[in-house]
Amino acid sequence: MTSLQEPPQNTEVKLHPLSLKHLSKGHPWIIQDKYTDQFPAKAPLLYTDHEDGTYTFINDSKHPKIKARLWSKELVMLEDFNESFTYRIKDSFAKRETITDRENFYLLFGEADQVPGLFIQWLREGILIQSYSNFWKKKQKAIVPIIREMLIPKGLKWILWQDRDNKRENNFKPLWGKVPNQLNITEYDVTYKLYFDEAYDIGIYTDMSGIRKNAQSLFKDKKVLNLYSYTGAWSLYALKQGASEVVSADLSEKYLKWLEENLALNSLESHRSMAGDCEKSLQKLIFDNEKFDIIICDPPSFSSDGTKTTSAFKVYERLLPLFNKVLSDKAMVICFLNTHSITRKKFTEHMENFGKQNQFKIREQILLTSDCPRLPGFPEGDYLKGLLLTK
Repeated sequence: MTSLQEPPQNTEVKLHPLSLKHLSKGHPWIIQDKYTDQFPAKAPLLYTDHEDGTYTFINDSKHPKIKARLWSKELVMLEDFNESFTYRIKDSFAKRETITDRENFYLLFGEADQVPGLFIQWLREGILIQSYSNFWKKKQKAIVPIIREMLIPKGLKWILWQDRDNKRENNFKPLWGKVPNQLNITEYDVTYKLYFDEAYDIGIYTDMSGIRKNAQSLFKDKKVLNLYSYTGAWSLYALKQGASEVVSADLSEKYLKWLEENLALNSLESHRSMAGDCEKSLQKLIFDNEKFDIIICDPPSFSSDGTKTTSAFKVYERLLPLFNKVLSDKAMVICFLNTHSITRKKFTEHMENFGKQNQFKIREQILLTSDCPRLPGFPEGDYLKGLLLTK
């Protein structure tokens, strides 16, 4: 088996007292500060002594904000790293063996599975490895044989790599096998068309899969409005669960065309697409006196229509008053915020405040679930925040 070893040996570093405090509470990141400015750029592993022992980190010197990620609360030498990595991968994969009702799920979920900065999605017959750390980019040749050994018996046919960075470029890289440009996968009896050469994202957000399943009972005979619909996963799922009609609104005509392909793939009808700014689409629906039983709203963290840029956090201030005008009497809103820069507590307080002003109350929190575990003491890992609102 290929080793993950490389010189130089582990390098000792000093940490800011606040970093040590956060580590003691379970936070796995070392954020840039005057101490991290002294970290060596090329050392793969770093360590620091503290009163209870030694912390070992993977070095992430090229990341603009996160400079090190916790690997162990014990000293781990380079010659032992390969063994601990393999053990953690095996443990993570084994936890997902009971997922049989969909062809897309996370085999590995980064920090929550103790492999910080690395995420692996199973996609029917192959895997997509997504790296948020330059540390893992250097380990590609070592990672592939380890994963192949574990997953070929499970039917693995290809491995695709993607560096996830702020450039949001289509930067997929085949690592092994014949990787298709396009793939159909099934999630809860709904088929989705994925593309690996079209955009930064592949066409479905797998971290939403468990959340969709938990909402299964909500859609029967309901009229649904899906705002910021992307390629329509929520729209398709609602129709499959018996929604009477679904309207999908998105700024991107490209994604709405992708949605139409998914509708045809599933032979689903009773659907209408609206291309353009979602707030303007909502105002048109109000003008036309249309009423909905459920609104699903998942605005991108930051979006631009070419003339202005807005944050999802602020979008809800404008949308909640409009929701009232387009919802039926006993309606509900499923709303999301997808960013680690705003805590769940802040989002909840924000929505509670504006909800009261617009006759909404929070019925329940919506959490990452199933193959997307959350790590205690790590609020950034709880990046996908959802709320169910009722009138």
